[in-house]
Amino acid sequence: MDPELKERLMTPGPPLEAPELSPSLRLASLTRREENAVIELRRKHSYAQCAEAMKFFSECSAKYTIGVLWNCKEHKAIMNECLRRANTTDSMDRARSIFVHEKQKKLAEKKNKPRTLI
Repeated sequence: MDPELKERLMTPGPPLEAPELSPSLRLASLTRREENAVIELRRKHSYAQCAEAMKFFSECSAKYTIGVLWNCKEHKAIMNECLRRANTTDSMDRARSIFVHEKQKKLAEKKNKPRTLI
């Protein structure tokens, strides 16, 4: 395999644009459910960043059944390296800031919504 192609496939796409949060909100504690939602958000974005490498592996694995273990070893290593590079603490912080920003927006909308009596 061409080393340039291999390096291009292992390099994740551009990172997410995340809103800047105040220092007090950076340390905001999240519930377990919210933390799991942040992990899912980060996973979705890392899959989007490494879509080309994942497609490269899936095309190889579609050709084989049991032989995928031996025949697609390099493809799998490229995909895993791309995902490893995409899933950093920085990407986790970005996902967390996106989540907290969306949570703040929802709370602000809820606060501004007029109350109705039944």
